[in-house]
Amino acid sequence: MMSNTKKVLCGVVAVVVGLLGGTSVTAQVGHVIHISIDGLRGDFLESRVGNSPELYSNFKRLVDEGATTFNARTDYTHTNTLPNHTTMITARPVLQPSDASSAIHHGYTRNGQPSIEDTLHNSGNPDIAYVASTFDVAHDNGLKTALYSGKRKFAIYDQSYNSTTGALDVVGVDNGRDKIDFFTAHPLAHEMFLTDLSEEHFEYSFLHYRHLDGAGHSEGWGSESWDVNLQFVDDHLGSIMDYVHSDPELANDTVLILTADHGGDGTGHGNAANVSNYTIPVMVWGAGVAAGADLYTLNSETRTNPGTARIDYNTTGQPIRNGDTGNLALDLLGLGAIPGSTINANQDLVVAITEIPEPSVAVPILWSLVMLTIRPRHAFNFKLAKQAASTAVDG
Repeated sequence: MMSNTKKVLCGVVAVVVGLLGGTSVTAQVGHVIHISIDGLRGDFLESRVGNSPELYSNFKRLVDEGATTFNARTDYTHTNTLPNHTTMITARPVLQPSDASSAIHHGYTRNGQPSIEDTLHNSGNPDIAYVASTFDVAHDNGLKTALYSGKRKFAIYDQSYNSTTGALDVVGVDNGRDKIDFFTAHPLAHEMFLTDLSEEHFEYSFLHYRHLDGAGHSEGWGSESWDVNLQFVDDHLGSIMDYVHSDPELANDTVLILTADHGGDGTGHGNAANVSNYTIPVMVWGAGVAAGADLYTLNSETRTNPGTARIDYNTTGQPIRNGDTGNLALDLLGLGAIPGSTINANQDLVVAITEIPEPSVAVPILWSLVMLTIRPRHAFNFKLAKQAASTAVDG
């Protein structure tokens, strides 16, 4: 957990950087909430936030206060739920890219309810004995982890990283093989997450919302039902952001990373070559994140806005992908990349502007502000209505 003094100093640095300008780097925090909104199509979200911000005020808040792109990409070969979520937490493609090693991809292509014996390790790429994840890195470094999902089939992750299937912890103190400390797959995942977050203050948590996917399959992407459920999820996001601000342990020490597994067109999303299916958002909000920033602008040296193109993993000038977010989360927590990962393996996706460009000017100002913060009594104080559509078709 970041101490109050460290929070104050980070706030001071942010003030100085805001005054003097800076270059893009990655901030470091004590807590990351990694959010996936199932079926959140990027261009649909952009148009709704732009045209009716009052209906989507919390998505608008993410845009205004954080770093965003509405034009990120899913995995290249798959636009469905479990394969893409596996890419998010392992930072590996679903299938082997051309001319790549056979040990690059995770290979988990199933999208239904797993049997109780299934794991990512025995049901994915046979050339990988163990598929490491964000949960491995966070838990092995002593952080408290959690996964909350609205779909039962997310049990594949609990089954893959439990006390018998998880890898041995060889990093420092032995924190055990069960890499996910709290796991829930339940329609009320959001409410259960908020309750547990207030008590446990997870350092790394993954939260999945199912609502848009269910509405898309039943009534169509962009339908009235889909929009109602988008507002429903918007309310949920607001409750999380408000809680983060209100909790002294989380405030000024937490980042939210939001993305999606796929978009949708009509009532489906199975065609991975359809721009409506592979276009998704990536949004980052919280302590140290550049406000009102475009992620492609922040990452102009390492990522290329693909326009409407579908980009494979071998193309020079890679887009921002949902697969970037796992190693981004670890980077924000001050941890290294997922072992064996290839997407954002250099952890070079940046979301913050915190490097001070003029030390000769900034250091005296920063020192003066720091002295103010440590003098007695002068420390800074930074301080369902709509029923979700049922998932009749589980995409």
